Amino acid sequence: MVLTVERRRLTMVRRAAALPVGMAVLLGLIVCLYGSTVTSVRPRGLPVLVAGPAQSTKAFMDEVEHMSPGAMRVTVVTDADAADRALRDRKAYAAFVFTADGLSLRLASAASPAVAEALVRGMAMTFPDLRIPVVDVVPNAAADHQGGGVSAGYLPLVLIAAAVGVLLARSGRSRQQRLVGLSCFVVAGGVAGTLALSGGLDVLPDNFLRSVVVLAVITAAVTAPVMGLGAVAAVRGLVAAVALTVVGVALSGASSAPEMLPTPWGGLGQLLPPGAGVTLARSTLYFDGAGGAGAAAVLTIWAVAGIALVLVGRERAGAGIARRPGAPLPGEPAPAEVGTTPVTGQIVRPREGGLEISHGVSPREEGFRA
Repeated sequence: MVLTVERRRLTMVRRAAALPVGMAVLLGLIVCLYGSTVTSVRPRGLPVLVAGPAQSTKAFMDEVEHMSPGAMRVTVVTDADAADRALRDRKAYAAFVFTADGLSLRLASAASPAVAEALVRGMAMTFPDLRIPVVDVVPNAAADHQGGGVSAGYLPLVLIAAAVGVLLARSGRSRQQRLVGLSCFVVAGGVAGTLALSGGLDVLPDNFLRSVVVLAVITAAVTAPVMGLGAVAAVRGLVAAVALTVVGVALSGASSAPEMLPTPWGGLGQLLPPGAGVTLARSTLYFDGAGGAGAAAVLTIWAVAGIALVLVGRERAGAGIARRPGAPLPGEPAPAEVGTTPVTGQIVRPREGGLEISHGVSPREEGFRA
């Protein structure tokens, strides 16, 4: 008997310690992941263009590969006009153009202000004696030329969207309530996010409707899976969904670019809602949708999958139950009915003609009670 009690105590202690220890391990892993996406940032297959005479472009490509093997993926185009078209189609981050006047650098800083700044700094270090003109073909918002405003505002947007998914999963008793809550938040979140990033901070282009649609799609793709996993797997599903969202933010490349993250984290981040959301926002708001089809497909898949999980998930107790007038609420004891024997063992005796008659009691006993 003593051994059984001790075993039960050990089991209770193990269960009590499992959750905090597991979350501590997860915390350490995510901290390492976040740190590695900052300390290990450098170009890895960064798509760039080069235009000019064949001899000059060949020498430039050889020099780039010699100095930083695998850092850039160089594509040759005919001239500066072709380079500008490719930049506007978001096929590259920058173009190195050789002309009779020398070398010039053409950028699309809206695709990644961090990459544009890194390329300008790298050119200055590589050719310290040359003054290389820089042309920004697709500039970022004037108030956010370094790109910090978007990345700083995007992080809380995603985390709050995930938190709303937790709240809707826990507070919504029925599928209908959860879906109505999701719809309301998607619309309101798109408007509020646009007012904050575009109106308040002025770090997005001045296109209100387009910004609302993009941010609404992002919030739907983040909130719906969290809510759906919570509906299907309760607390465990919510923990997994929130952890996946936090990892997705680390791998999103919002402050740099997917090609600047360690392999394969950059590509994996684009398959998660936070990373795909950054790509869709920049492609839609700055490049007229160029390069955003894949990101839009990823976000749509996540949103639809989350809604499907909500539809097949469990409803909480008390949802959709019709209650008769006077009927007890769930958990309340039912009132005793006339002529029935309650569980407590008391005898209920209705009056007939002023006498108490207890059905099922012998006449002799009833005679003493009359």
